[in-house]
Amino acid sequence: MRNRPGRRTFLRTAGAAASVAFLGSWLFDDSLVIAAPYMRRDVGGLSDADPLITSYRKAIKAMKSLSVTDPRSWAYQAAIHGTMASPPQMAWNTCEHGTYFFWSWHRMYLYWFERIVRKMSGDRGWSLPYWNWTSPSERQLPAMFRDTSSELYVANRKAAINNGTGSLPAFDVNYAPAFSLVGFSSASSSLEGTPHGAVHVDIGGWMGSVPTAAQDPIFYLHHCNIDRLWNLWLAQGGGRSDPLADATWTNTKFTFFNENGGQEQMNACDILRAAQQLHYTYEGEPPQINQYCHRVVKMPPKRERAILIHLPIPPIVLKAEPVVFDFELKNLRQRLAAMAESKSETLFLELEGVEARLQPGVVWEVYLGAPAKNLKRDPRSPFYVGNLALFGNGIRSEAHGKFKPARFAFPINRAMGASLRKNEERVSITFVAHGILVDGKPSRPKVESPVHIGAVNITVERETAR
Repeated sequence: MRNRPGRRTFLRTAGAAASVAFLGSWLFDDSLVIAAPYMRRDVGGLSDADPLITSYRKAIKAMKSLSVTDPRSWAYQAAIHGTMASPPQMAWNTCEHGTYFFWSWHRMYLYWFERIVRKMSGDRGWSLPYWNWTSPSERQLPAMFRDTSSELYVANRKAAINNGTGSLPAFDVNYAPAFSLVGFSSASSSLEGTPHGAVHVDIGGWMGSVPTAAQDPIFYLHHCNIDRLWNLWLAQGGGRSDPLADATWTNTKFTFFNENGGQEQMNACDILRAAQQLHYTYEGEPPQINQYCHRVVKMPPKRERAILIHLPIPPIVLKAEPVVFDFELKNLRQRLAAMAESKSETLFLELEGVEARLQPGVVWEVYLGAPAKNLKRDPRSPFYVGNLALFGNGIRSEAHGKFKPARFAFPINRAMGASLRKNEERVSITFVAHGILVDGKPSRPKVESPVHIGAVNITVERETAR
């Protein structure tokens, strides 16, 4: 199936009949018409000979031939996300991580990148495929990215990932914890950690570090799937919404470049409805949730978070061996039990001041209330709450002089409820390092840099009236 846009179907200017008479010879100017939306397809259904793949390769080659100062070049586009190169150019190192702009900034970034690839490949029907790593059949790096003769191949990945023996663990592509959250910021933050950050770490090499990640061609397919998950999260309903009443989120502008090298600015209001505003849909996507900055009828409840328990922890340093510590429930048992079952309150395990000197290169599973002995390591376990995967904030070697520790917040209603049913006086928190799968089996994690955790809290997020 070729992803060519259909015939032009309507004019940008309202009033088709009147427009035809008014526009005259301008009628067939591409700048004045809209074709059918491009479809972003699952790369798992593409062969290396598919035009989407051959055009991507052609564009990469052409972009790499341009000067690094050309905003359309491969190096410049990657530097917009992150780079250690200097002197800095316009819009370099402007990616949003650890903020509620994570989803919106990366949507804008992919949109302009896609337009540049379309121009540089000469393929007017090109659209960015997505890597659906949630599917068990797509846990390996797509085969065309492992072809050493291809522009899609880079040596700077974990060796097992590049040779096809390595695959992503189920833990690292599990977005159920993020999708269980109704609040935009909480869901975005959770998904940014896993699967987003975990997949970056698993691929390793350039992908494992913000200043180099976008040099790897798989980066854009990975983030295409993250963008797709934004709409899937909204499609669950239940009060899920973009923060439309937050003027900072809606009005903050970011700078990018179009296919001709011209500077462009966008804000969140420009990208809420991908099919209508950005002209793309996803293969297999449910009906898109259309939201509008200026049509807010019923605002979702506000969400406020408060600390319930500040845990007096010993120094926590994560390495290859499991780390376990526990805390007393004291007089909060009944209150926590009620919150764990609440539909309007979400309990979180929050880790603050998380940092490492270098990219650790591994991911840690996090459990609350699980037995320290005979731990059942399973992403479906009621005691499993998520992953700690450092990508972006928290890595001192990537700080550019403005270091910011990482923060993680894991939803724990289910785990807390299961823990309380054991009727024990203390609840344990367990961290277990894991690497990628090699030949389908867990590999021994090699921690390149220990991770330090500065503070641990149990918090609650509540819905409140506006």
